[in-house]
Amino acid sequence: MSDLKKIFHCTQCGFCCHGETTVSLDEDDQKRMIVALNSTEEAVADRYWRINGSTVQMKTEQGHCVFYDDGCTVYHGRPWRCAQWPLVPALLEDENNFLIIRESCPGINKELSYQEFREILARLIGDDS
Repeated sequence: MSDLKKIFHCTQCGFCCHGETTVSLDEDDQKRMIVALNSTEEAVADRYWRINGSTVQMKTEQGHCVFYDDGCTVYHGRPWRCAQWPLVPALLEDENNFLIIRESCPGINKELSYQEFREILARLIGDDS
């Protein structure tokens, strides 16, 4: 079993997809999304993106990400920030961050102690602290 699967497996529950805030997309995210949707940049931008100057973000609809519909409809083309979540560096810095996120995310292995989780995550993201 890989280290990642020891600590996390996405259930696509959508908890992290809900809310009025959204994720900013870098150029690689945009390209990956266009390919995953098998569409043109113009069509994807019009339907799915909120563009403000040079900032491109996914739209929200009815209190959740535009791509959430009983799971992520663009899962293989999702932004890197979505792919990273909930395994963020903040979990290495504060056990309370871990406890709060573990409570809300069914994909986190609840059988591991914080120390065990932290050691595996540190290896995965290359943090030697």
